[in-house]
Amino acid sequence: MIPVDLNITSIVKSDDDEEKIEFFTVGEYDLTKHGAVIGYEETEGIGYENCRVSVTVNGGSITVERTGPAASALCIEKNVKHHCIYGTPFGDFTMGINTYDIQNTLCEAGGRLWFKYSIDINSDFVSENEMEILVTPSGEEQ
Repeated sequence: MIPVDLNITSIVKSDDDEEKIEFFTVGEYDLTKHGAVIGYEETEGIGYENCRVSVTVNGGSITVERTGPAASALCIEKNVKHHCIYGTPFGDFTMGINTYDIQNTLCEAGGRLWFKYSIDINSDFVSENEMEILVTPSGEEQ
């Protein structure tokens, strides 16, 4: 694992509302035989203090796992609906994740991981989401 700078952007659209969350953090990155692993600590500023996130890319699938007080695991796979447990500070629940698109340009020098998916709870639409993670070796301009 090498130290990296991460620029993470999340867009959540539901009904007529759109929320964009962007944050910068430091983390670790490793290119593997089958993909890549990105790890970082979440902060109080985004509501998940003392939680660690691991994003594992394995071929055409992505797993986003949060450990700590608000544990969760999301399975992201294009054109496949997965049911996942999602933890919040207020309790855990099961939700459906339906992924529409994945773009992955991660390589030895870092790169970009982007995916678009929808969330439902009990088959009721909740939101359409996009997440982008830009990975840059520490100390380099983004």
